[in-house]
Amino acid sequence: MSRPDGTEQDMKRAALAGEVLDLSRRGNNVLRAEAIEDLLQAGGLSPVGLQVSGARITGRLALDFLRSTAPLLLDACLFEEPLSFFHAELPALSLDDSTMPGISAEGLRTGYLTLRDARCTGVLDLDNARIDGPLLLDGSSLRGISGGSMHVSRDVWMRRVLITAKGVGCWFDSCEIGTDLVLENAVVDAAETALNLNGAQIGGMVRVNDSFLRASREGDAFVSLDASARGIVMTRTVLRSNSGNALCADGAHLRAGLALLDGFDALSHGTEDTVRMVNARLGGALVLKGSVRSRAAQAISVHRAAVDGNLLLNADLVEAKSVLAAVEVSDSDIGGELAVLPAEVVNRGRGLALDLFSTRAGRALQIDVPALVAGRRFAVTLNGLTYPEPPDDTGAWLRMFRDHTTRYEAQPYQQLAAVHRAAGHEHTARKVLIAQQRDLRRRGDPGNKLWHWFLGVTLGYGYKPSRAVAGLLVTFLLAIGLVWTAGAQNGLTPAKDRPADSCSPVNRISLAADLAIPLVKLGGTPRCELANGPAGQWATGAGWVVQILGWSFATLSVAGFTGLVRKS
Repeated sequence: MSRPDGTEQDMKRAALAGEVLDLSRRGNNVLRAEAIEDLLQAGGLSPVGLQVSGARITGRLALDFLRSTAPLLLDACLFEEPLSFFHAELPALSLDDSTMPGISAEGLRTGYLTLRDARCTGVLDLDNARIDGPLLLDGSSLRGISGGSMHVSRDVWMRRVLITAKGVGCWFDSCEIGTDLVLENAVVDAAETALNLNGAQIGGMVRVNDSFLRASREGDAFVSLDASARGIVMTRTVLRSNSGNALCADGAHLRAGLALLDGFDALSHGTEDTVRMVNARLGGALVLKGSVRSRAAQAISVHRAAVDGNLLLNADLVEAKSVLAAVEVSDSDIGGELAVLPAEVVNRGRGLALDLFSTRAGRALQIDVPALVAGRRFAVTLNGLTYPEPPDDTGAWLRMFRDHTTRYEAQPYQQLAAVHRAAGHEHTARKVLIAQQRDLRRRGDPGNKLWHWFLGVTLGYGYKPSRAVAGLLVTFLLAIGLVWTAGAQNGLTPAKDRPADSCSPVNRISLAADLAIPLVKLGGTPRCELANGPAGQWATGAGWVVQILGWSFATLSVAGFTGLVRKS
């Protein structure tokens, strides 16, 4: 052991007296790391601990397995070699404004850890560390943070932090944070995943504001698989991913929801979706604003999610290139309002623009249909979508069903008709169901098109049976015309055992009714009938046609009023 010099003796006196040793203005500001180790191991220091500022520390400061009752504050110091606190126990550790090649603090236990405005040219390793207070990294620059299974009782502050990593930027896998995780004006530029919160348990919010996160080679920009937090809020934040998701929250449980607010800008270049949430549970709202783009996959994919609050998609631009939908919200349960109001949705691939398959909107549904259908190549599927109230512009919805779906789907029409009927809009409900049948005729089974056309003309597909009644009335008028024409051509004759004046106008009308209206016989036994002469034979043939029309319209009337056509 080398003999302590004057500076090291000054450090000891200051530590015993509870004073700060400021070496920033001394000509000789060198301290040996070994001297610091010896002083801490000897103990007996002031409760405020060892406080040194402005020192140049030579040698490797290795405090592995050290148990000290004195805090260690080495601020504005320059370390020549990496620091090691492997499973050390310190009341507090401060390295503010210091410069070091790296920090290995795996298993460290301390009351708080602060690295504000520090410069670390290596990785800050906090795996399995336990910090009973806050972790303060504001203004620091690092080459990565590893905090797997780390426990922080209070906040983690990362304001104005700069992280440039050859691997993962921030590895907080399975960590526990008592309150908030805050990134503000932060830059995390990593070759692999920028911010990993997989399995994290966060008591407060994850706030990412005015920040830039990028995974330049592989991995996700922001990932929180199976994580739990009060919520996630991103404002004016840029996410970039070369091959993975820009944001992935599969299986996440967010008690207050997730909000990607104004200025949010996410872009992914690979085959993974830009914003992805599968099997996520949100106790509040899901809000998606800003810009979400994908060069080779879906832009937004929300699948089998449970959202207790509202889902608001109000992005300025959603752009994708996929065989699937640019925006997919499928098999999801939305407890509040589902609002799809993006300024523009574009899928440059072969897929749809919007897919709301089998999703439930619990309170209301709002889709800006005119704005969406005005987009380029807009196509949608709403099959299985359910909602409680009818939309304001039913006509626009019917045009979307007809012109902007890739195939005929019955359920969207049935759902729209059901909510109108529940609201007492019976006329509008019939209008929707007739539009459904027309779409079925246009895009359904080609073999049934002629029969479908006939039912549409004669019965309105069962929703306008009065058309068949009107046809029966026209048939009756044709029969009257036929009888009067036959009478003018001597084609009428009194029935057997009837007097010569039996073909009066009243009896002619009765004969016309017998011809046109099946199962109805006016006046009992016929008094006037068609003659056997040329005129009568011509009238008899025409009467057969009238009878066929009468039977047809009568049958259609019965089928329409009893609902048989609608059931089939």
